[in-house]
Order: sequence, then structure tokens, then C-alpha cells
Amino acid sequence: MHAFFDVTLARIADPEVPTGCLIAQSATQSPTLKEENSARVRGLLDAQHRRVREALTGSPADPQVLDELATYIVAVNQSLAVLSRAGTPEPELRSVARLACTTVADALARAASGS
Repeated sequence: MHAFFDVTLARIADPEVPTGCLIAQSATQSPTLKEENSARVRGLLDAQHRRVREALTGSPADPQVLDELATYIVAVNQSLAVLSRAGTPEPELRSVARLACTTVADALARAASGS
């Protein structure tokens, strides 16, 4: 998860990359988009979810917990884009990402210990 967020944060910090995220911006406009465009946005979010979920494969956690964690990570990732668009400083964005990684690690550790 750290590497995943490192890529996101590097893109956010890159002055060559437009501020925000096309997926996040499009998702907020989804109700006003043509159906095929709205479906494309949903597909991109689903693809991101699948990649994160695959990264969690092999964990002792229940598959439902892993699905929920993947949804959580995608939600945090999209929120980083929104926060960056609103001018949130990089240290605060890194703090959000760090807390998300800690949350996932704690959930996986609880699953491994059977708690």
C-alpha cells in the first residue's frame, strides 16, 4: 500500500501532471455524463479496486475483509486527488496516506492473529 500511495503522491506533486484526478473529477460529474462515460468512470474505479485487491491476495484475512480494505484504499486514493485539488499541502496528504496504510496493516494483523 505504501508503494501504491507513493505513486499517487508523486503524481500529485509532479508539476507536469494536471491538478486533481480525471477519475475523481469525472465521478463527481457522473450523474450528468452520458451513460457510456459514466460506465467508463465506474470501470476505471473497478479496475483500481481489482489491482488493490490483487495486491492483498495471500493475506489470511477473510475475502470480504480484503474486498472492504480494497474499497477503502480506492476511496482514500480518490480523496487524495480531491484534497490536492483543493490545495491541501503535501505533508497533510502524506499523513492521510500513512494513516490509511496503518489502518490496512492493523486490519491484516488482526486477521492474522484471528482477532
